[in-house]
Amino acid sequence: MPEATPEHATEQSGGPPAQFSRRAVLWAAGGGLASAVVGAVVAEVASRLTSSDQAVRDDRAVEAAKQSAAQQKPPLSVNAYYYDRSDDASVCLFPGPLTGEQRHRLLDLPRTPTTVADLAATGDAVDTVYPGGPRHPYRLFTRIRLSVVGQWTGPVFVTQIRARVQRRSAPLSGAYVYEGSQGGGEPLKIGFDLDEPDSIARVVTEKLELGAAYVDGHSLTLSPGEPLTVDVQAQTDRSYCEWVIELDVDLGGERRVLTVDDDGRPFRSTSLARHYQERYYAKITGGWGADGPGPFEGRS
Repeated sequence: MPEATPEHATEQSGGPPAQFSRRAVLWAAGGGLASAVVGAVVAEVASRLTSSDQAVRDDRAVEAAKQSAAQQKPPLSVNAYYYDRSDDASVCLFPGPLTGEQRHRLLDLPRTPTTVADLAATGDAVDTVYPGGPRHPYRLFTRIRLSVVGQWTGPVFVTQIRARVQRRSAPLSGAYVYEGSQGGGEPLKIGFDLDEPDSIARVVTEKLELGAAYVDGHSLTLSPGEPLTVDVQAQTDRSYCEWVIELDVDLGGERRVLTVDDDGRPFRSTSLARHYQERYYAKITGGWGADGPGPFEGRS
């Protein structure tokens, strides 16, 4: 039998390796596919875990940013303005006699509910409330409304309210315009005595006297976004005063003092003077009457 040629021998001996090679390829392909599937599953799980962790970190970052922004603001947002009710007798006082234009506005034009307020806006006048009564003949009130909103990251505790007088002088004594009322309204619950050295907010009694410190019997706490309206009245028997309101607050152990004024200006109050250069009053029949120099008279 002839010997196999090298080419034939190579063909016979190379058969089995060729068959094994194809099986190995199939196994390799299957293994690669399985690895790819496992890898995809692992990647998906890792992606979900990473996304969840990222979401938590994002939420924490947003909350931290909110707290940081809140801490850049004052703990309370306070809007303060003069507050006079229609059932109060009012006295508008001027440092000097009325000008010719002011007299024209008052005496020649029809009387309206805003006549006195409009007149006060034309000069350096102080609009006050006249409580009446013989015990305090020169006492006048200034009423302020505070609209407060909490804007801190946690509760704000108001521990004290006080009036701090920045300037004091003799009462305004140029002219007054008096407008009576049909009856006295209910007194406010919180009051300052501007004649005291340390004028803290006190409870107003039924006899219109000032009693104990208001915060001793009342809790004033504001949560974030919580609104609160506080009406206060300041009284003086002997002075012209320029003053601001101070709020002592506790921010969970941190103490601050917030100053409240009239949009960048101090509030202004005055008592009655002993004598005036000019006197004007609202008449029951309508319009306004004028008197010459003299003391205050609460008449109509």
